[in-house]
Amino acid sequence: MSLKAQKTKADLLKAARAVLLSGGIARLSMDRVAEQAGVSKGAIMYHFPTKRALQAALIEDYAEHLDRELRRHEAKFEGLPEETLVPGFVSWFRQFSSDNRGWASVGVQLLSQQAHDPELLEPVRAWYARLFARILRLPKRRRSRMLLVIMALEGCFYAHKFGVDTIPAETKEEIYALMTDLTGTSDVERKSDDTEKAASESAAS
Repeated sequence: MSLKAQKTKADLLKAARAVLLSGGIARLSMDRVAEQAGVSKGAIMYHFPTKRALQAALIEDYAEHLDRELRRHEAKFEGLPEETLVPGFVSWFRQFSSDNRGWASVGVQLLSQQAHDPELLEPVRAWYARLFARILRLPKRRRSRMLLVIMALEGCFYAHKFGVDTIPAETKEEIYALMTDLTGTSDVERKSDDTEKAASESAAS
């Protein structure tokens, strides 16, 4: 796919996400995405022949977003992958709970397709499978604690997505400290600003 085609496809997916944010998954249609993007319906169908193809592309894009965000936040910290996972996840949720840039609603809308077309969610399941496989490669005692903490953080993400995250910020900070202490990652150092910026840009590329 040419760079121009990649950009066009990315722009169309951005328009589709805007439709999701304004009206939900039930309002997603080729016509509405075309109107949002300022293109013809034919232009949409050139890249996404069916509505299901559009939904599949949105979910794949969402899984890629998850991957980019985790890598970007882990890149802020010094250490081996098993040392940066929890601090990176905590950093990710801190930013997400402060400003999720609409991804909370998009995620809920897309994941709701599990009830109607479970196969569509395969890219997200694959992302979680890679995450869990990474944890399960750790020594038994450490992997149990790591998995417990990651699943707790997942609970934080989903509570925020569904609008029921009412835990005070100071209490969250206490929880984060407990999480890093439990997983032996409390001493993992954050990179300097310049190093962190370069690492984050590299992780996002």
